[in-house]
Amino acid sequence: MSKKRYLWGVLIVLGCFIQCQNKKIPNPVDLSKAILKIDSCGLYYNQHRLNLGDNFKDWEKVLGKYDRKIRGYLIWDKLGIAVSIYWNNKKYMKQMNYGSYEFIRGRPVDELRIFFLNLDSPEGKAGNLNHARGWTPFNEEWRKNILKNKRFSVTENTKRAKKTKEKNHPKHYIYPFKVYQGYVNLHGFPVASGMDVAAINAYRGDLYFSGKFGYVDQDIDGVNDSGNTTDTFGGDYKASGKECKNGRLQYYRLTYTPTGALEYLKIGHEGERNYQSRQRVKARRKKEKEALLNQGEKNE
Repeated sequence: MSKKRYLWGVLIVLGCFIQCQNKKIPNPVDLSKAILKIDSCGLYYNQHRLNLGDNFKDWEKVLGKYDRKIRGYLIWDKLGIAVSIYWNNKKYMKQMNYGSYEFIRGRPVDELRIFFLNLDSPEGKAGNLNHARGWTPFNEEWRKNILKNKRFSVTENTKRAKKTKEKNHPKHYIYPFKVYQGYVNLHGFPVASGMDVAAINAYRGDLYFSGKFGYVDQDIDGVNDSGNTTDTFGGDYKASGKECKNGRLQYYRLTYTPTGALEYLKIGHEGERNYQSRQRVKARRKKEKEALLNQGEKNE
């Protein structure tokens, strides 16, 4: 081997070494004990198969009876998860809130939420959770302040304190009393409490059915609508999905508090309106493509 070729070989190896050193390679995580494993379509809970779009009675066989029902969500307080069932008009929503148990069991599940924070967390007590903004625990000081109010009688103040305590009870909020413990196996990659967007995306590449989580400006406030995949802002980050049951997309969303703490992971099943809208866009693009091809053939 010539001296020149030898030097080139050393430079190539050195360059590869430096590149590998600069590239952040995540530490391997043991996901074998993860209670939840999310596939490109559907998921497993304790190795039992579940599919978004299946009726709630099939989920209940695996998860057991739910503990609470809040604003369209069925919550398992000990598991740290909640699901919503599909409804397509106000009549169904009213039935879900006030209707029969049999009605709920017969409706398809369209969303799973896995909670890493709840009202007992520092973020919850500070009122930073997205579905409990401004919430604070009802404490003795709060009760005393109500009782001291001279505009009302002692009896009225006692009733007001009791009513306020009941209204502020955590049972009226979507957050489970216990959060999910350990890792979620999302497509073979970890998601867990305390992980920011960069840490989660460091494990994820461009999968054939999904990709990295990018920022979503859901509240349309004009803040960072760039698809940022590294910095953590309060709000939602979405990863794409593939068509699953009934041609509906299964997609993924991370929600963070304004302080940048991971609140929950959502596994969603595309709703009817979005599905119909997406189909119309696909049909329009197909026609436009055919028109361009026909125009090209005529020009020839």
